[in-house]
Amino acid sequence: MKDIYELFNDISIDADEFEKMEVSEFEKAKLKKVLKKSINRKNKTNSLLKTVAAATIVVGLSVTTFGITFPAYAKNIPVIDDIFRFFDQEELSLNNSSKENLSGSIGTQEKETGIFYDYKKFSSEINMMQESNGIKFTIIDAIFDGKTATLTYTIESEQELGNASISSPKIEGMNAMGGTSNTTKIDKNKYVGILTASNLENKKLDVANIEWNIDSIQNPDNQTVIKGDWKFSFSLNAIDSQNQLSDSSSQKNGVKVNIENISVTPMSFIMYYNQEVSEEVRNTWDRVFVDLEIKDDLGNIYSGQGNGGIGEEGGYNASWSKTFEKLDEKATKLIITPHVSLSDYNSENFSSVQITNSGVKEIPLPEKTGKGKKEFVLEDLVINFNE
Repeated sequence: MKDIYELFNDISIDADEFEKMEVSEFEKAKLKKVLKKSINRKNKTNSLLKTVAAATIVVGLSVTTFGITFPAYAKNIPVIDDIFRFFDQEELSLNNSSKENLSGSIGTQEKETGIFYDYKKFSSEINMMQESNGIKFTIIDAIFDGKTATLTYTIESEQELGNASISSPKIEGMNAMGGTSNTTKIDKNKYVGILTASNLENKKLDVANIEWNIDSIQNPDNQTVIKGDWKFSFSLNAIDSQNQLSDSSSQKNGVKVNIENISVTPMSFIMYYNQEVSEEVRNTWDRVFVDLEIKDDLGNIYSGQGNGGIGEEGGYNASWSKTFEKLDEKATKLIITPHVSLSDYNSENFSSVQITNSGVKEIPLPEKTGKGKKEFVLEDLVINFNE
């Protein structure tokens, strides 16, 4: 499949067809961003993320790029006030250039829509702003499906924030939560971001009472921390969704995957699943990660984005959730292919420290027989709808 840049070469362009028009700083930033990344894309090699050992797991960081369009493809340009689609276009462009990104998404985007394509339509406008230590933090939109809340925000700061790292919100009644966030700079002193907070317990809420108390913003690029006090409190009614419980499971080579629940909304569907790992695998490999590839009986392949998870160190026994694109209303079956990745810890992908009274102490790498990386695929699971 051609990427967007190859498609440009097939377009016959008449310079007289173009009209000069004013563009915002937001649009300029997106154009600068894609030009810079497109230049570096060919020379970029994936690198493993440093993993910090912890009792709970929160994953889902992804490296993304942004796709641009010419007038012939103007219908694909996200509206300026739609931060959901801003990140959708980033994910869509990356999926078109690679079958696998660092967040573990599998498959190539085949449709003109994306994971967050319709989120703005069904979201609630929040527009709450708090300012502290010279930084303005504004929640723009939010949406809740009964188990997962997705929020967009903007940050204005004269201090460099990089891909700003912030704490996750708390939702009343949710005790086991996973989440992801992505912040990107769009212009001088201006950032936009998207965040998910997902309930990993087997219960659904009609209303999300959200408390988001941010006391610091971290720049992971230079490890600086900016203290502040940004506090938000609001409620979201759950949008209409259909939940289908499942007891489907598949196992191989000491790894078992269980599909627990599927939540279908007007704009997406979310898959909740868990993994179980045998003692033999635990004693051999440092880390186990399971991702899902999903297609339907009509041939559609669905792009997805992980919402994080919670479980044991190393991800041995863990619960996850992942959001996928809008489900084709004509589909009657989902075919789920679990992909398993076993890996070791080494100096390139693992660092663990312990905070003591005398300072920071580094914990040595564990010694296990499994080296490098081993990948395999479990037998397909089939979920039937409309029965």
